[in-house]
Parts: sequence; structure tokens; C-alpha cells
Amino acid sequence: MNKFHKTFLDLLQEIEDYQQEVEPSFSGEFAEELPLLDETDNAILMHRDAHFGGKFETMLDYYRREGKGVRAEFDFDHINQLFLIEQKLQKNLAGMILSGMEAERVAAARNAYQKLRDVYSSDDPIAKTIADLILSEEEFPEEEIHAVVATKEDVIPILVELVRNDTFYDPLFPGYGQAPLLAIQCLGKLGDMRAIIALFEMIGHGDFAVESLILEALKKLGEPAKEFLIERIRSRPITHDNERAALALVSFGDDPLVCRLCLEELADPEVLKKELLTTYLSLVCQK
Repeated sequence: MNKFHKTFLDLLQEIEDYQQEVEPSFSGEFAEELPLLDETDNAILMHRDAHFGGKFETMLDYYRREGKGVRAEFDFDHINQLFLIEQKLQKNLAGMILSGMEAERVAAARNAYQKLRDVYSSDDPIAKTIADLILSEEEFPEEEIHAVVATKEDVIPILVELVRNDTFYDPLFPGYGQAPLLAIQCLGKLGDMRAIIALFEMIGHGDFAVESLILEALKKLGEPAKEFLIERIRSRPITHDNERAALALVSFGDDPLVCRLCLEELADPEVLKKELLTTYLSLVCQK
């Protein structure tokens, strides 16, 4: 790994560390004239300050254009109502109602934006390509994904770290919580054994959406991924790896070889003692 890649990996770690340093502290000069607000109002204000420079005008314009970062739970009229309240009071609502912890989360998100922008002043083209992927405003950034994949194996450690970095699943941070999902798609297009291993190791570490993308990515990697998963299924002693491999092989259930293998596994008394493994193997055979 060259020094530039290490620098970008360090950057991702710094962003995550900054986020984890946030300590709960409750603030707020809550004005008596302020109408009763709820958790959604706080979330809107944090969203505004993290992504739109603290300006309702910018946020409202973005929501009119239905940008990538639009959150379905934030109604346009609700945002506009807060804007009108702020105009009437002539005070920044965020400074009045956000807790210290909420304000620190916003600060961490803005810090992450700044660190990614700083990448563009470096001499590392791969780091810039990853920053382009994270900061893209395209719903399906095909051009950015293609550029990342074109760097081939050099980018794999960074993509893996991006998927494992919990901070970037937070919609308050750059990428609106979608950056790890884009990284998974990139890994799925890289015909490299390290990509297969990395995707395999991440099975079971995310929510349903993340898991589905990982399984889809492994399927796209085709024969090398299938052979890797078959090897893991046959491995002994039986471990969590066997369960992960069986789950991933559900996507390959239309292959007669895979179905036959799973039936053979189901004939093993040791396998039948593992309820989850048995369930996954049965699902493969039902495809």
C-alpha cells in the first residue's frame, strides 16, 4: 500500500474518531417565544447545518430539485415552516434548540466534508476518485463508479475500509449514508480475490439493504466467487463461515452444481445440528 492510500485510510479513521469523541451535553438558550418543536425539527436543523451551510434557502431549493440527499421523512412544507419561524424570530433556530451533542454531531459532519475537500489539494488521483464517489450528487453515479473500478486492485483497501466505517452510514455525513453502498457496488465490479474475501467477511455486519447489496455483488463476481463460497461450505470444522457461505450461495441457487452440493451438505449429521446453516442450505435447494 503506497503512502497516499495510507493517508486516505488515515483520513477515514480520523473522521470516525472525531464522530466517536462526541460527548452528550445539553445546551440551549430556549427562547420563550419559540413555538413547541419536536425531534423532527431538530433533525431537520441538523440536516440543514450539516449539508446546506446552515441556510434554509439552499435546503429548500435542493428539496425542490429532489436532490440525492433528500430525506423522505422531511416534508417540504415542514422545512418551510421552520424557515418562516426563523425569519420571524430573526434568530438561528439551531443555536436555540439543538443540544450540545446534536451540535457536535453537526460539527463532526462538517469536519468530514472539509477533510474530503482537502483531498483535492493532494497529489493522489485515487484518493480524489474516492472523494468524487462519496461526494457525488448523482443518485446512480455510474461515471464515478466506473472511475473507481478503473483503478483496479489499488483501491480495494480503501473501499473495504469505507464499507466498514460506521460513520458513513449516517445520513448526516458526506454521501447521505449511501457511500458504503456505493463502495460495495464497486467491489462487486472488481474481479479480484481480495474483493471477494472482503465482501464475504462483511456478510452479517450490516442491515438488510447492505446485506442484499453484498450478496448481489458476490453474484456479479461470478465463477470465482462461486468457487470461493463452495470451498467455504465444504470447510471443516463448521464455523460461522459455513453459514455465511450458504447464505451467499442462495443467489447461485439456479446452478445445478450448487444445489447438488447443498443437498450433500444436508446429509451430514453435523450440518443438521446447525439450524441456521440448515435453513440457508434448504433455501438454496428451493431455488
